[in-house]
Order: sequence, then structure tokens, then C-alpha cells
Amino acid sequence: MKKNISHIIFFLLIASGAFNVYRAQDFHISQYDVGSLYLNPALTGMYNGEKGDYKIYADTRSQWRSLGVKPFFTTYIAYDMPYKIKDKNIGIGAYFINNRTGPGNFNTSEFMISGAYDILNRKADSKHYLTTGLQLGIFYKSFNTGNLTYDIQYSPITSGGSFDQSVSSGETYSNLNILRFNANYGIFYKYIEKGQKWHPFVGVSLSHLNRANESFSGTSDRIPIKFLVNGGCDIKLNDKFDITPRFLYANQAKSNEINVGVLGYYKLSENNTKLLLGFDYRVKDAAIIHLGIKQETYFLRFSYDINGSYLNRYTKSRGAWEISLIFTGEKGKPFYKTTPRF
Repeated sequence: MKKNISHIIFFLLIASGAFNVYRAQDFHISQYDVGSLYLNPALTGMYNGEKGDYKIYADTRSQWRSLGVKPFFTTYIAYDMPYKIKDKNIGIGAYFINNRTGPGNFNTSEFMISGAYDILNRKADSKHYLTTGLQLGIFYKSFNTGNLTYDIQYSPITSGGSFDQSVSSGETYSNLNILRFNANYGIFYKYIEKGQKWHPFVGVSLSHLNRANESFSGTSDRIPIKFLVNGGCDIKLNDKFDITPRFLYANQAKSNEINVGVLGYYKLSENNTKLLLGFDYRVKDAAIIHLGIKQETYFLRFSYDINGSYLNRYTKSRGAWEISLIFTGEKGKPFYKTTPRF
């Protein structure tokens, strides 16, 4: 009976949109600033004055384990670097993101080549930073129907209520996997005048510009364009403390996501190491706690989603954990020699 309840809750997740890709909405990560290329193409290789010749990003997220089903697991990896062409600042990179559900093994993978251009060609004494970016790539979707059950297969009188997969579901699929072209665009602005304590920023991105057909049944079912706005302000309180209040708004079809919060950094006195503590609230979904440590070379971070939706009666507020690592490298310096000392 416990297994049947888990299946019912899983399909409630699909029907309610808690797991976005089943309703043609993209999945999210709580540390969206770590997934900068996934957030906005205009951020590709644009380090805004930070030292580094390249960056490697990695993020993993596990969700819904508390519902008694195989957890939904998301993996993100990316690489980018700044580059110059005839004194023009550009950024180049790529990212791969994969999301796998529990029952049905519904899998979505996306690989994108990313490029950005510094429109104002930022100088050392610049006050404004304006970039734009474009991504081209592919996405791949697949699932396994052998692990799925349907309402027509449920019998309340068999073993106290169970699913009988020998009963025909009546569902037909022309494909169990699809491969499609994808395109994204973005623009980003930040005020960067030196000597100022306030540096506001805002970015806008559009994903799935070509609206590819993602139907498994042979009909036309085109991905809605995702519209995303994120912004905030880097504020230097003193030599020790920095804070970044921030927000994110995303809309795709009839689905909206609103995320507001703040990240705080405390600089240790003996070196450039910073401790991170942050809090976000995803409206009608979850409260998110962030903990991390940042050094010139590495940025290690952990976050936990405390579920606040109607599903918390089943999850008991347990949501998702997420861990990420950003490595910033310099040309000519081996990876292993840049290990931080805390």
C-alpha cells in the first residue's frame, strides 16, 4: 500500500507542476547564480573584474526523496572563459545539465554552446557594464514506460488496492526519446563605478526561442518560451561584510516562479577567504538556506530547500539538498597546485 501511495503522490507532482518538465516548464536549481550560463547567456566568461582565466562549475541537486519515490536528481556542469578579439571583450563556454526523475526514469539532457559580448567594451575606469549573449545547442528527452502505471490499471479490491500492469493502459507513444535543436538569448547590466558601495545589476534572458516540438506522441507540442528576469545589488557594508539582496522571476506558459532573498559574505581577517550565509524564499514553494566558503580559487556551497508547499504534509517540510563547487583557474598554473589552505 505504501508503494501505491508513493505512485499517487508522484502523479500529483506531475499534475500540479511540482516537477516542471512534465508540463513543459524547465527545472530549476536553488543556487541559480552558480548555474550562471543556465541563468543567462550574457554572463558567459564575464567575470566583472574578478581574477581568473577560466572557471569550471559543478552543481548537483536531489529532491523528493522524502516522498518515498526514487529522488529527482539534477546535475549541472559548465566551463567558460574570457577572450579578446581585436581588443573586444567576449566570453565563450558551454554547459551540460541533466535531470532524471524517479518512476518512469524521465530524463532531460541539455547541452549548449555559449557566447557573450561586452557591448560597452569595459575599461578600467568604467561605470557601467553591459553584455549580451547567445546559446545554441540541443536537448534530449527520454523515458521508460515499463515503470509507469495509470489510473485505469488500479484495482481497489486486489491486495487491498494495487496497480495491475497486465491491464492495457490505452496509451500509445510514437517515440520514447527525442532530440531537438535549442536556442537561448540574454542581456545583462551592472553598475560598477569604483569607490561606490552600491552596485545594482539586472539581467533578462529568453530560452527556447525556436520553440521546438517536444511531443512523444507524434502531435505538435512546442516548448513555451521561458522569460526570466534576475537582479539585485552588491552592497559593501564595511571591510568585513558584503551583502547581496536579490530576486528572480521566471515565466513559462502559465507557470511562474518568484524567488527573493539575500546572500551575506564575511571576510576572515587572516586571508581573502569569505564565509557565506544566505536565505531565499521561493514563493508558495520553499525556504532555502545557503552555507558556503569562498576562496580566490574555490567556492564551495551547500543549500537546503525547506518545503513550504501543500506537499509538506507528506514531506514534513523536507525538500531538496544541493551542493556546488566553482573552480577559478589561471593559465600556467596546474589544477592541483591551487588547492586552498584554510
